[in-house]
Amino acid sequence: MTSRPAVGLPVVELGGGSRPAPGPLARQARRIAAELATDVVASRITDADPSAWGPAAGDGLGWAALPRTSRPLVGQVDALRETFRVEGAARVLLVGDARWTLGAQVLAGESGLLRVLDSPDPGAVSHALAGDLSGTVLVVADPAGDTAWIAAVHELLAAAVAEEVGPRRAAERTVVLTEAGSPLDESARAAGSVVITTERDVPGAWSVLGAPGLVPAGLAGAPVAEVLDDARAVAELLTADEAQNPALELAGVLVTVGAGAVLLDPAAGPPALAEWVAALLAAAGGTPVLVDDTDPDGLPTGPVLAPATARHPDAAPDDLSELLDGGRDVEPTVDALLARVTGAGPDEGPDQDTEEPDEGDGAGDLDGEVVRTGGPLGAELLLWEYAAAAAARLLDGEAFGPEAPATGTAAASGSIGSGTTAGPEPLPLQGSDGLVDVHTTASLAPAGDPAAAVQAALQALVDAVPPGGHLAVSVWLDPADDASVAVLRGELARRAGVPVTFGWGPRDRGVLAPFRRDAPRPGALCLVTGDPPDDLVPDPGPALTSLALTEAGGVAADVAARGVPVLRLHLTDRVAGLVSLARAVQGLVRRGTRAD
Repeated sequence: MTSRPAVGLPVVELGGGSRPAPGPLARQARRIAAELATDVVASRITDADPSAWGPAAGDGLGWAALPRTSRPLVGQVDALRETFRVEGAARVLLVGDARWTLGAQVLAGESGLLRVLDSPDPGAVSHALAGDLSGTVLVVADPAGDTAWIAAVHELLAAAVAEEVGPRRAAERTVVLTEAGSPLDESARAAGSVVITTERDVPGAWSVLGAPGLVPAGLAGAPVAEVLDDARAVAELLTADEAQNPALELAGVLVTVGAGAVLLDPAAGPPALAEWVAALLAAAGGTPVLVDDTDPDGLPTGPVLAPATARHPDAAPDDLSELLDGGRDVEPTVDALLARVTGAGPDEGPDQDTEEPDEGDGAGDLDGEVVRTGGPLGAELLLWEYAAAAAARLLDGEAFGPEAPATGTAAASGSIGSGTTAGPEPLPLQGSDGLVDVHTTASLAPAGDPAAAVQAALQALVDAVPPGGHLAVSVWLDPADDASVAVLRGELARRAGVPVTFGWGPRDRGVLAPFRRDAPRPGALCLVTGDPPDDLVPDPGPALTSLALTEAGGVAADVAARGVPVLRLHLTDRVAGLVSLARAVQGLVRRGTRAD
């Protein structure tokens, strides 16, 4: 029997919810787990063998070794943190694309010492500039070293820190995370900054246990050594080619759900964990959606997927089957990440389990089933990475191939996930009410009174949602100052009569995930941008506004080029524009009452 690790195990508990365990989801997931075990997928992940995915795997499988290879970073981070502490710099300001910053946010948890800038929004940058720069360590995460908006924000912040503490000390308090030999690597070393090289064979969503995750979080005081210890302690369990491997069982859940949505509740677990899981699942070919569980109106319904309310600290590998079948109680010792899963999944074949189907179950009907996972943070992270990697084999995900910008970075430098270097033409201006400009295709262009242009365009977008589809709202504003826009999700769902998802761009990959594939999931996209407020102090200048709008415009044009109905609403005045947008939403006619 495998020896027990010194820490708690990750647990995957199938069954529960509104139906007795196990239902169709559990049975199908276990069959898939057995198939993955037969195909020795777990050990091939561990060996960085791309044969499990084919040529699309590329050279992106180095993440599996990070619990071991990242250990030397701990001492380096501890030494840097002590040096900065002695100088009075404890606050960490992390600049980078969300692919590289979410992991650090997960590891930092409730620490108030880590602040993240993952977009060039002028409002967010202004808040950073207004902070205590004299006590700030600047961390810049840009593995490629050539991202335009990161370079612009880096330059602004470095200059501001230099004004407070002097150029030399500002450079010494800057930690740059980039690949060896990148343009940023060379310039940062020349400036006297600390450079820590990132792993070339680790994609962004999988870098949480590498330098992009450990360095910023460790500098902010996170116990990164414990996280690595927890991950290493369960590595043997997660690399086993056995059907009871919890990572393979979780992968079976994800594959069974297929094109259905995995609805993640950010409020139910540790900070940023839901968003990190969403990025991971999107890379693997799943459809994650962040939701506000306090406002369920308009959301798809279905079974529940809940990473982590429970683990048993003394559970050994042989005990997992009891947990899976609900045969023993577990002590809730880990924060929960609640999610629901929608979509029928594949039809079931002849039942091969000993359990009989529940009364009234339909083939492939997943409604009401519950999945819970749990464990110490390091174990939980590695569990999800192995599960997503295994699921990507069957979900047609491109988890490990060369990463294209996840947004419209630098003059629409390529479509989402395509790796091309030229994006489609931006959506043209089709109307305005004086406060909100309407950018969309001709088929959704508003007609008639310009004062009603926003409502007319929104109504056309809602009416264009295909049967069984949803409306996605991606807001490219400042989540702090413009937080009130989030209330429009529930109102949109009630007025329009369609499921509505919501997220803050460019951070939330879950909103865009359904539209990233060659055959997009049915739906429509409303993307909201805005001019910066007039009262920003300090004002970061017009260059960042241009970069932010280029990012958002590239995303909108790319999604529209895939045949998805897209509307970009640009607020020329953020406060008055939001009022105009809210009135437009209130004037919508519910789809079910219209003659289509």
